[in-house]
Amino acid sequence: MHSFILYGFIIGLTANLHCIGMCGPIAMAIPVNRKNNLTILSGILQYNIGRILIYVQLGIIVGAIGITAETLGALQIMSIITGVFLIIYAWRKYIGKIFDSTFPMFGLNSFVSKNLGKVISSNLPFKNVFLGALNGLLPCGMVYVGLMNALIAGSPGQSALAMLAFGAGTLPAMIAVGFAANKINSTFRQRINVIIPYMLTAVGLLIVLRGMNLDIPYISPKVSTTITDQQTKKIEMTCCPSGVADDSHPENCEKK
Repeated sequence: MHSFILYGFIIGLTANLHCIGMCGPIAMAIPVNRKNNLTILSGILQYNIGRILIYVQLGIIVGAIGITAETLGALQIMSIITGVFLIIYAWRKYIGKIFDSTFPMFGLNSFVSKNLGKVISSNLPFKNVFLGALNGLLPCGMVYVGLMNALIAGSPGQSALAMLAFGAGTLPAMIAVGFAANKINSTFRQRINVIIPYMLTAVGLLIVLRGMNLDIPYISPKVSTTITDQQTKKIEMTCCPSGVADDSHPENCEKK
């Protein structure tokens, strides 16, 4: 498994605590048929399918930025910056007011609120899918963290997989909250919020290690930082099977 997929899933699992602490009211507002457990599960899954599909599309968008960064040979630096940002975000409440500001909205709140009522009052089939898609666009710190991990995956396809893994990691909490939202009180949420910074710090350290190129399988795999490095290695192996270029005997190298 690629590290960015694993980290995406871990970030999603960490976001479970955030979802339980923050998304209870949203889960209660989903128009789910509560006739029995099967209809409840069906409605919750529809909502989460829409939400995860939006995450995947956002991953494709940031993946295009990642390609540019890879061309510049900067993905590993970005990985370290992402990990440091995640650690700062985890402890933002204790660092200072500069990190206590709200996340940029980009006009998404007004767009979502404008269309949310329309979807709820509509007769659209599987309308919970559309509700999930709309709510997936709402600014959220954990989604931003997942997108930063997707950014350093290096391509639109890989970034989409990273966000798919992130969405899969959030499913347990979102399903649980959908069934028991009214049983999650403020005291329980506060206790959960105490744990979140420690888990985010652990994930941030893993992402920093990934960018350090330490040749540790899965945690910090050894990769070439630029396309030029890969091409040079390929030419050397072609010219000299031993893997060591010998400039004193150019006749031993095949001309390509």
